[in-house]
Amino acid sequence: MRSQDPARNSSGSSARRGNLVIVSNRLPVSLQVDDGEVEFRRSSGGLAAALGGIAEADPFVWVGWPGCPVPDGMRREVQQQMARDDLVPVFLSEEEEDLYYHSLSNQVLWPLFHYFTEKVDFSARAWDAYVEINNRFAEQILAIAEPGARVWIHDFHLMLVPGLLRQARADLEIGFFLHIPFPSSEIYRLLPAREELLRGVLGADYVGFHTHDYARHFRSTCLRVLGLEGDHESVQVESRRVGVGVHPIGIPVHQFDAAMEDPKTRSELAALKTRYQGKRVILGVERLDYTKGVELKLAAFERLLETREDLRDQCVFLQIIVPSRLSNPDYASLKRDIEETVGRVNGKYGSPGHTPVEYLHRSVPFEHLIALYRIADIGFVAPVRDGMNLVAQEYVHCQSECDGLPDPCRGILVLSEFAGAARVLTRAMMTNPWDTEGMVKTLEQSLDMSHEERRDRMTMMADHVRRLECQGWADKFITRLGHAARLGREFEGESVQLRNEHELAMQKAFQEAEHRVLFLDYDGTLRELVATPEEAQPTDEIYETLEALKACPNTEVHIVSGRHRDDLNQWFAGRSMFLSAEHGFARYDQSGEWKTVEGLDLSFLEPVEDILREVTEEVPGTRIERKPCALAWHYRQTDVDYGAWRARELHSQLEQDLAHLPVDILNGHRVLEIRSHGVNKGGYVGQRASNLPENTFILCIGDDRTDVDMYGALPKDAWRVHVGRRVDEADYSVGTPGRVREVLRNLARSLKG
Repeated sequence: MRSQDPARNSSGSSARRGNLVIVSNRLPVSLQVDDGEVEFRRSSGGLAAALGGIAEADPFVWVGWPGCPVPDGMRREVQQQMARDDLVPVFLSEEEEDLYYHSLSNQVLWPLFHYFTEKVDFSARAWDAYVEINNRFAEQILAIAEPGARVWIHDFHLMLVPGLLRQARADLEIGFFLHIPFPSSEIYRLLPAREELLRGVLGADYVGFHTHDYARHFRSTCLRVLGLEGDHESVQVESRRVGVGVHPIGIPVHQFDAAMEDPKTRSELAALKTRYQGKRVILGVERLDYTKGVELKLAAFERLLETREDLRDQCVFLQIIVPSRLSNPDYASLKRDIEETVGRVNGKYGSPGHTPVEYLHRSVPFEHLIALYRIADIGFVAPVRDGMNLVAQEYVHCQSECDGLPDPCRGILVLSEFAGAARVLTRAMMTNPWDTEGMVKTLEQSLDMSHEERRDRMTMMADHVRRLECQGWADKFITRLGHAARLGREFEGESVQLRNEHELAMQKAFQEAEHRVLFLDYDGTLRELVATPEEAQPTDEIYETLEALKACPNTEVHIVSGRHRDDLNQWFAGRSMFLSAEHGFARYDQSGEWKTVEGLDLSFLEPVEDILREVTEEVPGTRIERKPCALAWHYRQTDVDYGAWRARELHSQLEQDLAHLPVDILNGHRVLEIRSHGVNKGGYVGQRASNLPENTFILCIGDDRTDVDMYGALPKDAWRVHVGRRVDEADYSVGTPGRVREVLRNLARSLKG
């Protein structure tokens, strides 16, 4: 990312610096550029309304795209005008808009995250544009963010921005919120750029989602794609802790309260009551999108009229569709299909003076929408997948008691179980939009429901909608972001990072020593953890790093691993290194022979393998690895939460069943290992270190619990480095195996001058 003066934006004009910076794809404005004139007005989208409450207490700067191309010669003027409202535009050309916004964001991320994999159309050119525009957003943020500022980034258009900011400024508190579903790991893994996007999001201190399902999918994906561990509230990224939270967004309750009491709304309501007198109104309000399930709702309504002749003249399905993306062939085709279905249903079941489906392909005035919510007998919200769906909340709230309007609530909400709102509006009539007969039955039950049951359901949900009020949502997220950033700093502070000054001291000790010995773990230390152990062959970089170390005078390199000796033999035998396999049970030196520890009681292997085999059959994605003196149960490929729970249960069971046997049970990175007592890496390292001459430099690097045994077996003046969060037994920590290889290469170079 290009550097620039932090007090200037990318076009050179001054920008107000912000202690709180909001970042979204679109600014909350409608901009028009015509014949050299610039006009823009504030828009009242859901995010703008949600952030209105925090603006008074904590004024913020908003960074985003103004929504249309702006000629180069007019950009300075636009910047100056928007700066008066604390808005900072990020400009895109028409081609950039098409590639970054229409192609990558809306034809790759949007369909994939909503499970429409058949609509995904990935191209390298669009991805390059997405990377470039995310960099441009990050540069603009860095130009205006004060030291220690909070930056809140919104949605799937900008998933790389948190990571870019983290690389550039460690002082920032960075939050990210995803307003659409996060898919299951099986779906997410279809993305060609899956790792880059995940690492981008994990640059944040805190990541928020609408529901627990989305947060769980995110944590599981971090494990399955990146091998990162976590718990219900966080993901551990190297030596950092990234908080993960659930924040269901609400509606601007006070805005709706005011609108319900507005005289214009009362007038609209009176007109609608006259128009629909004696009718049962089913209301749908959607933006034109294939995720909203409009065609499935129409199919269910058609089937309802087919099976219930008594409802044909009573029911009106009023479907409002707000125009969207009609330049996209998929959306234009969807509009035609909907209109053809509407025409067919009306032709089949309509009668003079009665139109069963009233279809409006346009936006409606706010007061008219409120009145429609108010008179509708059923709010019909049935998306096939939706992040939250605020229409459901709007309908419920507008059905509640209001001093300015007559008639208490009489409607009921029919809601898809695949909308995020289903997790918060639990008293709705839930339905599966793919089940036409099921939806028909739900509509019938809703129409026949007693007034008392409707009132009880809607009153309970209305109370919850009021508690979810969107301004409180923003407040809570900002508070949790600050809390997560503090926890992250404390977490990282517990890890004494191997910084430049420490590394220089290590290099000096390496240079001044007469002898040098390095004890290096393999998986997770020299080599990144991978999905399956078979994929972890050494890379050219690893071989080159080890060769550079071996070329140093009087230097021994020991690979001390829990792997089977066959792996180490295949990868490293004949390379003039010392090898310790199976946690010290098998040892190979420059004599070219493997030797094993003798006199061990291995009678536990067969009964333990029987137990593990039963558990493996029960838990998909797990496997058994048999070693000469140990058994390992790997659960990296199973569900993150279930696998961790099952490992705890298995650990407890084995402790009881094997209490009389000479075994140790250890928890590693998504692996449970049962090995013969007394066989550990510390035994091997301790034996080798005890016979070293004076003035020997010793470095030991590992990454999990099994490596702690090595640290404890070394003399006090040894260098102990742990990958990830530092353990008490280690002196320093580093973030990744890549950093380990860098440290080792720097050692070798330091000796050469």
